[in-house]
Amino acid sequence: MSSRFRNFIPDYNFLFSIAGLIILIDQITKWIVRENIPFGQSWMPLEWLAPYARIVNWYNTGAAFGLFQGGGGIFAVLAVMVSTAILIYYPLIPRSDKFLRLALAMQMAGALGNLIDRLTVGAVTDFVSVWTFPVFNVADASISVGVVILLLPYLPHLPAEWSVFQIMKRARQINSRRRVTPHPRKAGSEEEAVSLGVLEILFEDTSPIREFILSQRAKRIQRHYLHHRQSSPRRTRRTRNSS
Repeated sequence: MSSRFRNFIPDYNFLFSIAGLIILIDQITKWIVRENIPFGQSWMPLEWLAPYARIVNWYNTGAAFGLFQGGGGIFAVLAVMVSTAILIYYPLIPRSDKFLRLALAMQMAGALGNLIDRLTVGAVTDFVSVWTFPVFNVADASISVGVVILLLPYLPHLPAEWSVFQIMKRARQINSRRRVTPHPRKAGSEEEAVSLGVLEILFEDTSPIREFILSQRAKRIQRHYLHHRQSSPRRTRRTRNSS
């Protein structure tokens, strides 16, 4: 066994442990439902809870939560492709990035859990029915939770990014009213559509996070502005005339 492959063993141990456990739970719960509840029937021992949550035996030939019915073959191929991509990419993820590693393991488990159903039963067994929400299973839940875990590191930054979006929108409105004349620059990016003067006005009463994000955008605007001044034909003509 090569030393390079040995270095990947801890990475794959984590991946296969998490994915294997989820697949095992998924397959056991589906088998119990198929063996004990007739197809199309539901079960809930608490009558008062039955209108809101119940266990059912239902087949799904589409994607998670009953979407795109009839595309089982396509989703089987996609499951293989996604799982293969995760297997190849997984050792490249830094071991410190635990959120990404866990999320990919859960997504691979969900894809393979439903793939096993498609290959053995012909359709995915769904059994969790809550209120009017589409029926789902453990594999579907694993995929959804994996997506949420992927987004967790970015959630704290969403309010600041939304505030920046609103500030940039207001800045463009100020420019369009010609309260602050924007310097001419090439169109095509959000930063280039707003002058430094407008950003200085909007910097007032901003939180440290928003101020940091805006300051980084202001630096990019300044670089574009300086580049424009250096390459401006009008400025070149003035220099030649003065000489």
